[in-house]
Amino acid sequence: MVMITAEELEAAETAVAEAAAALKEAARRYAGSPGSADAYDRHQEAIGRADHAGVRVRLLREEFAEQQAVREARAAAGEAAAQRLAGKVEGLGASRERAVTAVVEAAEAMARALAALEAHDALVRAVGAELERQQLRSVDGEATGANLDGSARVAGVKWPLVDVGGVLAVCLAEEVARVYPRHPLVRAVVRPYGGLSAPEGRDLVLGLVRAERGR
Repeated sequence: MVMITAEELEAAETAVAEAAAALKEAARRYAGSPGSADAYDRHQEAIGRADHAGVRVRLLREEFAEQQAVREARAAAGEAAAQRLAGKVEGLGASRERAVTAVVEAAEAMARALAALEAHDALVRAVGAELERQQLRSVDGEATGANLDGSARVAGVKWPLVDVGGVLAVCLAEEVARVYPRHPLVRAVVRPYGGLSAPEGRDLVLGLVRAERGR
């Protein structure tokens, strides 16, 4: 159903008034020149336009009235539903407030995690830079030395750089997957960032996180 607006109805009412005025003028001219074929034709055209405008506005009025009745019934039903749901609506407000509080806490925790991951990545780079200054490079698998991407190897232990954002992105995707396994976020591919060994560092941290949470 095409909805009729008040503006459309008003325009149709105006068209009726204009058609009536045009018909009155055409009738006056035809009455003054009854033998004029042109005056006759114009009078007939004016009658047709006035009739069409009248039919159209009548139909629009009927449709507008019907639609208005539906709108009023829908509004009344909505008001009744709002009254019935008043108690639950109060619960909605409280539940949203709890959700917002939880998200704020999660965002703050995420900021702290980012800062800690960034600090760890910076320390790895600092150790690598110090080894580089000492001209200790792990080119052929030396037990202690700086790797080509700035990460470090100390006493046989490799300390890779860390894809800081990637760690949290994977954690978030895993949490979402537990509740919404088909969510687009779960299928999103996060490209590694931060250096050649950053993906390795990300996966290492994620493994330790999973082990910690699994205790």
